[in-house]
Amino acid sequence: MPTPSVHDRLVLSAVTMLRTHGADGFGMAALLEHSNVARRSMYQHFPAGKAELLREATAVAGKGLCAQLEMLLTEHDAMDALDLWADYWKSALTDSDYTLGCPLAAASLSAPDYPDAAAEAARAFERLTSIIGDALEREGHDAERARAAGSAIVSGIEGVIIVARATRSVEPFDSFVGHTRATWGREPH
Repeated sequence: MPTPSVHDRLVLSAVTMLRTHGADGFGMAALLEHSNVARRSMYQHFPAGKAELLREATAVAGKGLCAQLEMLLTEHDAMDALDLWADYWKSALTDSDYTLGCPLAAASLSAPDYPDAAAEAARAFERLTSIIGDALEREGHDAERARAAGSAIVSGIEGVIIVARATRSVEPFDSFVGHTRATWGREPH
């Protein structure tokens, strides 16, 4: 596997820092140490500084989450894909001792200071909503209800991630997935 470029190391470190500390929870010194990049290189790749880097990191994270969900939905029906997506988040949380949250949520909370990063998060949430809604529609559910379910599922997963981190338990995922499966896992309405 090739060594990531300086640009990619900065972006990947920013995603990790978003997941662990939130947008306001880390400074440039911590980011540079985490990425093992010199300060001058940071500004060569991101001349507008942290705001520009956070916007790109959020876009990259959003594209990654969308690609992950799309891949799951090419191989599984919507409810089985939701089970697997929840399993991914459960593993990410337990493997990190509940320190890794969702970078999209972190970017969203930074809207006053980093509006471009928050806008990228909003675009990713919309895309995730559409991906789920489209899958439910392909499975025979009414388009409007499928879109509403996609929105509720994305919102629910984000909320569950936060609750799971706070309670240091993955049980909220099981409750959410069970409820969602009971609601949407039956025959189309």
